[in-house]
Amino acid sequence: MTDLGTLGGPESFARGINDAGQVVGVSVPAAYAPHAFITGPKGVGMTDLGTLGGSHSYAWGINDAGQVVGKSDTATGAYHAFITGPYGAGMADLNSLVSLPGTAVLTEARGINNHGQIAVIGSPIPEPEMYAMLLAGLGLLGFIARRRKTA
Repeated sequence: MTDLGTLGGPESFARGINDAGQVVGVSVPAAYAPHAFITGPKGVGMTDLGTLGGSHSYAWGINDAGQVVGKSDTATGAYHAFITGPYGAGMADLNSLVSLPGTAVLTEARGINNHGQIAVIGSPIPEPEMYAMLLAGLGLLGFIARRRKTA
């Protein structure tokens, strides 16, 4: 067993490991702004992967090339999926690397295989028309409830 250490705080959590023994995960510093990390081969030496402009990041997976995937908040506070280059170099927002339908947003990348295929979680952002439908449905429910009260 290897003690991975921390990024200066009380705890860290390992989330993935590759064939070289590089470990990825999240380290929680004293100020509670969790940051994704990668270690060198055999779990030695922890490196902070940074963020996509926000204050939090989480690493979930790594392949044998050392590409790391996870999620990070942006300057606006929204979570976006990320990928790094080999050995954790250069965090990039996956949303800027792929063409997505409509207003979909990739919020988390949970795993990456040795072919570079990534398992992601996405979220559609509602169109304004969706809000109108939700309000109409809520109004209809209110009308039915009121009608039942008077009957």
